[in-house]
Amino acid sequence: MKNAIIILFLGLITLYSNAQKSIENPEYGFASYPGELTKIEMLDTTTVLHFKLKKLPWGYFHLHKESYIQDASGDNKLFVTKVTGAKFKRNDFPSSGEAMYQLYFPPLNKTVKTIDFGVEKERGWLIYDITLQEDENSLLLPKALRGNWLLADGSNRWDYGFNSKYAIVDGMVWNYKSVDVKGKKYTIILENRDRLKTIYAKLGKDGKVTFGSSPKSLKSYSLTKVDNPNLRLLEDTTFEDITFGLDSTTYSGMIKGFSSKIKQKTFMVHVNNTFTGNQESHLVKIKDDGTFQSKFPLTHPQTVFVKMGSNAFSIFLEPNKETFHYVDRKTSLFMGDNAQVNSDLDALKEMRISIGRADRRKIGETSPEDYKKIVVNLKNKTLKALSAYQEKHFISQKALQIKNIELELGFYQELLGYDMYRGSLKYQNKKVKKETDKMPYQEFEVKDAYYDFLPKDIVDNELLVVSNSYYFFTNRLMYADIFKGQGNSRLTKVEIADGLQKNGVELTAEELNMVELSKQIETPEILAKVAKFDKKYGDVERGFYKNYKEDYFKEVQKALKEGKTPKHNHFILSVADYFKAKNIEITDEETKMVEALRVLKTPLEIEEERMFNEQFTGVFSAFYNKYNDNASEIFRARSITARNKKIKDFFGKQNSFLQNVIKMQSLSKRFEDFNVYSNAELTRLTKDIDVPFLKNYLIALNEQTKKNIEINKTKGGYTVHNVHKNEGDELFDAMLEKFKGKVVYVDFWATWCGPCKSGIKRMKPLKEEMANEDVVFLYVTNQTSPEKTWNNAIANINGEHYRVSDDEWNYLAKKFNISGIPHYTLVDRAGNVIKPKLRQMPNASLKKILLSEINK
Repeated sequence: MKNAIIILFLGLITLYSNAQKSIENPEYGFASYPGELTKIEMLDTTTVLHFKLKKLPWGYFHLHKESYIQDASGDNKLFVTKVTGAKFKRNDFPSSGEAMYQLYFPPLNKTVKTIDFGVEKERGWLIYDITLQEDENSLLLPKALRGNWLLADGSNRWDYGFNSKYAIVDGMVWNYKSVDVKGKKYTIILENRDRLKTIYAKLGKDGKVTFGSSPKSLKSYSLTKVDNPNLRLLEDTTFEDITFGLDSTTYSGMIKGFSSKIKQKTFMVHVNNTFTGNQESHLVKIKDDGTFQSKFPLTHPQTVFVKMGSNAFSIFLEPNKETFHYVDRKTSLFMGDNAQVNSDLDALKEMRISIGRADRRKIGETSPEDYKKIVVNLKNKTLKALSAYQEKHFISQKALQIKNIELELGFYQELLGYDMYRGSLKYQNKKVKKETDKMPYQEFEVKDAYYDFLPKDIVDNELLVVSNSYYFFTNRLMYADIFKGQGNSRLTKVEIADGLQKNGVELTAEELNMVELSKQIETPEILAKVAKFDKKYGDVERGFYKNYKEDYFKEVQKALKEGKTPKHNHFILSVADYFKAKNIEITDEETKMVEALRVLKTPLEIEEERMFNEQFTGVFSAFYNKYNDNASEIFRARSITARNKKIKDFFGKQNSFLQNVIKMQSLSKRFEDFNVYSNAELTRLTKDIDVPFLKNYLIALNEQTKKNIEINKTKGGYTVHNVHKNEGDELFDAMLEKFKGKVVYVDFWATWCGPCKSGIKRMKPLKEEMANEDVVFLYVTNQTSPEKTWNNAIANINGEHYRVSDDEWNYLAKKFNISGIPHYTLVDRAGNVIKPKLRQMPNASLKKILLSEINK
């Protein structure tokens, strides 16, 4: 009887153990879920997934009844039945800052080896390839050796990565050939194509393992970081100087758990080019196994910005060196030439000098002195945190140098941003319709003494370029009020003529006569008055044109022709008189601007201007049309000269590295429009550049632009269309006529618009994915895109293209309420505008919308 009870008891235990299975910390692949999957329970009646989620920045999270699991090899979804530890819909985080909850699903078949978890909603959380049962190959490597092993001397250098499917050693991904075990000792043989590598390992105490390429040279490794602030590494040196060159770098790596099921198979590397003032974007393709490799130009050591799905990383790269980056969700591990520097910088990434949202919102009522105190306190707090970190952790000297440079430049950036932040707030206040919606704003004078935080030697400190913050710093410094070029915002005819002749352009006798006589109406006294007016009312004047041009200027021009409104020396005065007659109100600020304009010139000065215009009407307009492109460069050169003088006066330096960088940025603008310099121009311009590398770089960029122009002539994949209807709804209907029956994604853009061009680049992989779908990508620009520049640009933009007239653009702007570009619109198969203003979104989200319309 007793034996029977024991047998029955053992049978029940066996039955019970077979009926349930618990997996702690299961292995899984790619995950967009921001927390951890900590446990899976497979029971006869249900499957339970345990989740742990740390507090998100916005303080809450949502759980959805559309959550599901499914066999990774099938398509049958098992939807959630209940939740414990939380609730469906919105959940606030507990005071601990960590939420732990369980989702219940129907039972899984016991033969299922891998499952996916997801939420059937746009941008719903995903976890791919959750392992329930390992295959035979996965069992080769014991679990005791699995993980990312960090050298236990305190450097935390990542030398070995082992998981069930592959190993990462020496910046390469290897497969397992064999694993031999003798007690606590292991011999692991790895293979990569025709290469073999042997790794020796020995289990140690406290979870540590010793690894090495020889049984006699094993070193201790740990899965967790080991702190040793007193560690000193050989060859741990800082940058003493920077070598610039026309070189390249290799950036490779692997995304853990990447799957062919993931829709996005590319990411972007953005390099801030300080010398051209542009951000260079490089598309990187991800293979199905998650590996990637890219080689791109890099002129000097610097941090670059990597945007990988919802993740963003700052990576330090050097020319002619290789960096391997292993991405495990938001965690980064590094091998290669810059492994130690990147590991250390990654540990310090949260230390930055950036004012918070609360202080930013109060900027309108914060004085320069108080703002300065806020930023100085923030700097001191950040440096104190860095010092405290050093007391407990090892940081390589080079990483510490780069971090200190980053913080220094961040400090300058924030202080230089005072006027920019206030200008942005002022602009936002102008846009709001209700007075109650405006943010508080108070006028303050920023005195020159405010800028005493800038050290005098910063202009010649080339070491600062190792941080991509130098790119932003130079931009902020160039446009700070203290360094802006003062004077007339318009070029005089004499300035244009001098600039043209300096560039070797010969003027006609008629043009020279017009320029000489223009000195009578552009005297130093008149120019000084105009400059004073521009400084006080320039923004208001430009806003006046923008606010009323579309709706009223044609009416005013008609009234002037018919003699129904007075004609003045300035068109705005005629518009103001027309408005007064029609009882059209303008703002108080605009009224003050108009009154200042009325008294800007004396009656005698106005009469002399009228007589000049009457004498040279044809010559004057032809002169500006003929030399319009040249005038832009002459104006830019004048601004540089004025800015350089201010920088020289402030820092007490002439021809500094910073001044050469600013000069180089200006000269590089020509290449953006696919224009090049002649040999004579290059010879003259390079004489004014004092940094040898920048001389060579300007010549190299000029040659590369020439090559790009020739390449663009041979490219296909794009079509240029002309418009035959040019008014109202008929205009847009005519533009779409060729594409009836297809979904049309319309991108309103311009060649000079940075966000437009980066958006077009970002969408390139999506267009390739949808090449065989019934969708048209239509690009519309206007006359502000120079035709030659536009022709070169669209050679690299597959799709349909229109370059419309100013009037046609105005009709389209009115129809779609285009207040700025890029502006996106979606049209269905029938030609109906279903989304007049489509927001920017990830390629995966846009693809879903386009496919939804295609399949209707």
